[in-house]
Amino acid sequence: MILHAVKRGRKSRDIIPAPVDLENRRMALLLEEAQRLMAERDPAALLRYVCAAARPLTQASFVAVGIVDDGGAVDQFVVAGLDEAVVDELRQSLAANPDHPARPSFISREIVHGVNPSGDPVAICLPASHPPVHSYVFVPVVSPTHVYGWLALVEKEGAEVFSDEDTQVASTLGAMAGMAYENARLVAQLQAQTNELREHEERTDFAMTASRSGVSYRDLGSSLVELSPSTAQLFGFASNVRRVSQDELYERVHPDDAQLVRAAVQKAIEDRGGEFAHEFRLIVNADAPRWFQFRGRVLTNGDGEPSRVVGVVTDVTERRLLELQLRQSQKMEALGQLAGGVAHDFNNLLTAILGYGRFALERSADAAQRHDLEEIVKAASRAASLTKQLLAFSRRHMVETVVLDLNSLIVDMVTMLRRMIGEDIELATTLASGLSHVRADRSQLEQVVMNLVINARDACDTGGRIRLVTEAVDVDSGLAARTPGLNRGGYVTLSVIDNGVGMNEETKSRLFEPFFTTKPRGQGTGLGLATVYGIVVQSGGAIRVESEADQGSTFTVYLPREQEVAPSAGRAIESTVATSSWTVLLVEDEQAVRELVRIILERAGHRVFEAATPEDALEQFNTIPSVDLLLTDVVMPAMSGFDLFHVLVGRQPSLRALFISGYTDYATVEPTISDKGAAFLEKPFSAEALIGKVREVLGH
Repeated sequence: MILHAVKRGRKSRDIIPAPVDLENRRMALLLEEAQRLMAERDPAALLRYVCAAARPLTQASFVAVGIVDDGGAVDQFVVAGLDEAVVDELRQSLAANPDHPARPSFISREIVHGVNPSGDPVAICLPASHPPVHSYVFVPVVSPTHVYGWLALVEKEGAEVFSDEDTQVASTLGAMAGMAYENARLVAQLQAQTNELREHEERTDFAMTASRSGVSYRDLGSSLVELSPSTAQLFGFASNVRRVSQDELYERVHPDDAQLVRAAVQKAIEDRGGEFAHEFRLIVNADAPRWFQFRGRVLTNGDGEPSRVVGVVTDVTERRLLELQLRQSQKMEALGQLAGGVAHDFNNLLTAILGYGRFALERSADAAQRHDLEEIVKAASRAASLTKQLLAFSRRHMVETVVLDLNSLIVDMVTMLRRMIGEDIELATTLASGLSHVRADRSQLEQVVMNLVINARDACDTGGRIRLVTEAVDVDSGLAARTPGLNRGGYVTLSVIDNGVGMNEETKSRLFEPFFTTKPRGQGTGLGLATVYGIVVQSGGAIRVESEADQGSTFTVYLPREQEVAPSAGRAIESTVATSSWTVLLVEDEQAVRELVRIILERAGHRVFEAATPEDALEQFNTIPSVDLLLTDVVMPAMSGFDLFHVLVGRQPSLRALFISGYTDYATVEPTISDKGAAFLEKPFSAEALIGKVREVLGH
């Protein structure tokens, strides 16, 4: 018998006579195949290779390897020498037949050596489509600790049965295949775990990087600190740096914070397992310092001694910026409430001062005395203007919003602005075409433009330049987060840009505070930018300032984009001169103001009933035959003027109302009241304004 040993991927070997050292040749081939099996790391490829190697070693017509799971079901099945269609049927027969001769080999590690004289495959539980089978051997594919499946030799070529030597070769090959398969599985599992660990590390590092956090640790016996990739990035090291000295890290910490961080860590070490938390500034490159939070703990060894410091650093710059913006917003709100309250009380005083001052002017014939009275009235008028600025800052100024074309407003103001800033400063405009409209009070928006231009003028030297720029912008979440009061969405912006002296951070932090000014004493009220801030916020917008010392400044006002076009003017309400006196119920808790209003109304021929409180007004109303007008303050003890009107109009539906107040949170009269014939008049007011508003209300 001649054995032809043909290897895959190798040239045909010399023909060797079978009687001469056949077993030695088999062993040499078996050892060679064993080396190849042990080198294979892919479990599926290893099974295919076992089949290919077993055929020339045993002269089997067909070779099969089956791998089963823990429940005995076939998990993997590889065949050499059969058509693919037959292989599919064979796999199904193995799964469906509990009497299959392969089962003892993987259930009880038996070697099954059999013959089938008829050659009928069905007789040994194989599908009818299988080629004739006269002999077969099933051996376990096994490692020292686990049975993985079986190896089948089917139909010995040139002989009726497989020899004992064939069975021994198959058993040896099955054992080698079992160990190789186990190693390949372990390697595959290890590789999968390695890949999973790497993916986990990548996901973790991505999450840490996205959250601007990082991990570091240091063994207490070493001065080197291990860094995660995200930590290295946060500290400004190269991306491949994973280990740096402790001193290198502290060199990047702000000098004012470094010692505090060291002290916090040292205390945790001395506490033998203590925790620490501290915030510090980190200096990266030439950029402004960024704030970091460093939280960690000291780990101990088996003896309870400190052994390692582990910490997490997180970039909290944005959080601190938001906290600063919140504190600034709260401070501005508190200042606004204070300013609004002062303005309310001051307006009551100014109403009386201006009113009685004008009465005195009417009666005075002495020139010197008239001059003094005129100065009093002028000073009171300037004070009234000052309170209006305070109210604008506190967002309590009475507004009349309309849809405006910002470009047109600026064009209308340019000539006046150029005269105001002088010829030695250049004023230029860059106005976006097709700009959307905005909704605002025109006079207030003009005040914003004028105040910003005056501020830019004061910052410029001779030869300075001021530029007014309008744009349509879409604000994203990033810009909104960096600008207090700004939300995502569409805006129209006005930027006032100058090349003046600029500002430092301290000045910018107080820029919109009322009465804060960098001008010499006596040269500014400190209300210009505070007024701008109040008007812009009251208009639903926000303002952003960009400036550095000696680099000029840019003030950008954001106003919500308005799709509505400017409405056409409606029919004006006609003032009607009263042909007879009207009956007025006057309710005002400030005596000086109440007496002044009574005098003005009585001079105009009206009949006036006074009440110092809403309760008094309710009592008097029942005794007055008919009241034409309720003229009432808004803010009063126990009951507001609005509530009083609601009660009285229920008793007399024809009643009209005129509300007066220096605290103009109430300036916008609610529609349900307005529909019933009501109006609002802001304090301080002149006699002419009061009489005109009374005629307007009663002329409905």
